[in-house]
Amino acid sequence: MKITQQQLEAHLWGAANILRGKTAGQDYKNYILSLMFYKRLCDQWENEADEAIAELEKQQGRSFTDKEKAVFRARGEHRFSIPQGSRWGDVVAVSENIGEKLTGAMNSIANANEELRGVFTVDWNQPAPDASGKKLIPNEVVHALIQHFDAIDLSNESVQPDILGRAYEYLIKQFADDAGAKAGEFFTPPEVVDILVRTLEPKPADTVYDPTCGSGGMLIHSADFLREKGHNALDARFFGQEMNWGNYAIGKINSVLHGLEADIRGGASTITDPQFVSNGTVNKFSVILANFPFSDEFWWLKPEQQTDDKKKREKLKKEVFGKEGYKDPYGRFGRGTGFKSPPPGYGDYAFILHIVASLSDAGRAGVVCPQGVLFRGQPEVEEETGEFDDEGIPIVRRRKADDEHLIRQALLEARLIDAVIALPLNVFYGAGVPACLLILRKDRPPERHDQVLLIYAARHYRDLSNQNELRPQDVMRILVHYHAYGDPTRVGDLVAGQSTRIRDQINRREVEEVEWLEAEYREFSEKLLKVTAEMGVLQSAAMIEQTKTQRSKIETNISKLESQRHKLAARIDERDERIAESRRRAERTVGP
Repeated sequence: MKITQQQLEAHLWGAANILRGKTAGQDYKNYILSLMFYKRLCDQWENEADEAIAELEKQQGRSFTDKEKAVFRARGEHRFSIPQGSRWGDVVAVSENIGEKLTGAMNSIANANEELRGVFTVDWNQPAPDASGKKLIPNEVVHALIQHFDAIDLSNESVQPDILGRAYEYLIKQFADDAGAKAGEFFTPPEVVDILVRTLEPKPADTVYDPTCGSGGMLIHSADFLREKGHNALDARFFGQEMNWGNYAIGKINSVLHGLEADIRGGASTITDPQFVSNGTVNKFSVILANFPFSDEFWWLKPEQQTDDKKKREKLKKEVFGKEGYKDPYGRFGRGTGFKSPPPGYGDYAFILHIVASLSDAGRAGVVCPQGVLFRGQPEVEEETGEFDDEGIPIVRRRKADDEHLIRQALLEARLIDAVIALPLNVFYGAGVPACLLILRKDRPPERHDQVLLIYAARHYRDLSNQNELRPQDVMRILVHYHAYGDPTRVGDLVAGQSTRIRDQINRREVEEVEWLEAEYREFSEKLLKVTAEMGVLQSAAMIEQTKTQRSKIETNISKLESQRHKLAARIDERDERIAESRRRAERTVGP
């Protein structure tokens, strides 16, 4: 039976609810996402075997014995190898030490598939930190999760890859909402990604790169844009690097579920250890999208060095920077590059200059930055010291320009900055500082050489309880301004094209939200029907002549059912009001 996206999302979030609070902080997201992926791999492996066996039986005109099927399953061709003893059924069959079996199965699959190395980062068998001999996640909780996932088939037979991919992204978004400030490590709001992708417009044969890729959303959305334009997403190539192993695993799984075949590498800093390097210099890409860690104080340190105490870091800072600044072994900034070395306390320009160095001759980049990159750092100035010479004339000293000012000036003089888009406050998880989008282009049209387009989009957003959200019309406004680039004659056609897309998007979101709400409340709806039917039976029985005792018992049961019915009806009223509000919001957004 086919599973709708909304049913799948509701079921997956139900699994998250089982585990929430059983692990440290937000770690539970890594457990749920890895378990979902493991189930998908196993179910699809079985589905591939079933389809191949059915085809062979059809060709040979006979049915295979169970022994023949087992042999074929072990030797048949599969997208991923699932070693014997590591399949879903093997885990379901275990009642004790399930966590140990599950972790072993995941590690076995990772070892059998080069592409999946590093994907399974969680240990279901981890001991509790109190040395009691208990497990961090009790056996009964793991069992409940296994049973929950066992209720659905995640193979292509039941769930199409695009639905599974969207459900995975839904989970990531839900985890981001739940994680609050820490979500910025792995998640960029899809509206912001949409602006970047539609500004850069990836094309077939492009090489798309995200140097701090988190959950891989920017790569996924770039592929979706290609499909929207009628291209095969694999006509482009996709690359990413992510320092955090847990986030790397999420991004890698996201890539596999979307059939992207992205080359994502993890466990190292893009600044100190870029993973895409040839002959001592960073590789070149035609499209780069990035949301790097804002104003990283210790960007110049490897991850393992950042754990040292502050005194050691300060001593190392003096040794690393010296008088000439950070000596970059990959030639991205510093002596001979035309760009000053970024200051040690702010890593923003380290990432920006890495992106500039990684752009091909006709490359273009969209970068999420704190607005501080637009004004931090002073030009060279003359300052009065407050002292006077022998003739009573104020003594003036010349103050050198700050490094960030010089880097910004060099970027402008190199004519690399195509546009700056100021975003509303509080759009990003955990980043209360004002943010902007920096659009860079190596090969700019001649008429733009001495221009930089400034788009102030900070006033248009939807105010939510804990953060602000860019609405479809807010995204449209930014894109029209960017693609018109100051030419009013282009605005009409751009608005018409964007309006059609935005209207379709709003209508689709409304339909999906209504379907999701119906899936979320389906349990209450089914219970209400059952309770109503039971009440009908009892009320019919009450009309028949009964003894006083029988009638009293029937009335008591009717009263209990009436109470249940009232509570269930209230939940259905709640659902209907949420659906009505969703439709009202869509109508307000689309407008007349």
